[in-house]
Amino acid sequence: MIAILADDLTSALDGAAPFAACGRSARVLLHPCALGQQHTTDVLAIDLDTRFLPPHRAQAGFRRAAQALRHVPVLLKTIDSTLRGHLGAETLGALDGSGRQQALVAPAFPAAGRTTEQGCQRVHGMPLEQTVFASDPRTPVTSSVVMARMGGAHGVHAQRLSIHDAATDADLDAIVATTGLYRPDLLWVGSPGLAGALARAHGAPTRPAAPTSPPRLRRPRRTLVVVGSLHPANGDQVEELRRAGIPVVRLLPPLGEPGLATATLQALLTTLAQALTAHPVVCLTSTPAPGHHPPRRTGFSAQPAQQLAWLAKQCAAQWDGLVATGGDTARRVIEALQATHLDLLGEVAPGVPYGALQLPTRTLAFATKAGGFGQPDTLRRCIEQLHTLPPTEFSTP
Repeated sequence: MIAILADDLTSALDGAAPFAACGRSARVLLHPCALGQQHTTDVLAIDLDTRFLPPHRAQAGFRRAAQALRHVPVLLKTIDSTLRGHLGAETLGALDGSGRQQALVAPAFPAAGRTTEQGCQRVHGMPLEQTVFASDPRTPVTSSVVMARMGGAHGVHAQRLSIHDAATDADLDAIVATTGLYRPDLLWVGSPGLAGALARAHGAPTRPAAPTSPPRLRRPRRTLVVVGSLHPANGDQVEELRRAGIPVVRLLPPLGEPGLATATLQALLTTLAQALTAHPVVCLTSTPAPGHHPPRRTGFSAQPAQQLAWLAKQCAAQWDGLVATGGDTARRVIEALQATHLDLLGEVAPGVPYGALQLPTRTLAFATKAGGFGQPDTLRRCIEQLHTLPPTEFSTP
């Protein structure tokens, strides 16, 4: 088995998806207690949901999960390709819990324009501190130096880190080939780029291994697109949907002040329900409309993601396909739906997985992506991918 530890939902999905694309069965768990259950799957990933916890709590969560998975042959700790989150604290927890001595760190994700050059992370050639990620409202990144993000007061000693540059997928493939796949002393640490290299090195399975209790999946009749990331790329993607004739229901005010009245949410719910009755695809978003620039605010509110999740849940009976962007938003939506796990079928594009979302009473088709990347047509391509599923049920791999 290959095991993957992640700090948010999109990282867990992005880490497992390349293996699914290579034909391996891949399951994403949502709660650490599920690690104690039996899972007959090639790849097992878990979202520990630690991105916004204090560093010591994030470290403890990774230590416990890694201890439960210490005997797996290959252990990957995913990291955000723009170095957001508690990279050092979580890696140290994973090392200590798994008993591994060394962390091989390769954060490049060339398919999304994220490269590592001379130990510094770049986005389309620009150092991180010169990109929009430096002003992320919740997890700003002020240094592109990978070692600085991995070390520090809660991080890993430099002697236990091996940091690798990479500008192409071929570079990542070479790192894996030179290192060797099965190193019981080694913790792999990287973004979807490294996950893809590991998946390519493993290749297709010699025989299919179906997940435990394989779900059944069919083409959705109604698809809800939920966009909660504040990254500018999402505005273009939502606008692409609007131009294609897909109704866009906006959560206002865009940043979700605490004073947003319940009556306003109820009115939005009525609008959303009416749109879902009349259209096969509807977009629900907290991104501002084109040309609208909300007043600048200090701090960050988690309320928009929670409000989007509440709206999605209230009309859940009206849709059976989900496209979500932004790790925190996607997590809140599936938590509201009381999902148990996700089984992956493959990728719409690198870093954009799709598959089956398992709820207590039904299975839904889903696709998701991290907020900070993708082309203007990425959300539309996610919808199209779900709509290529068979109209009748079939078992996932």
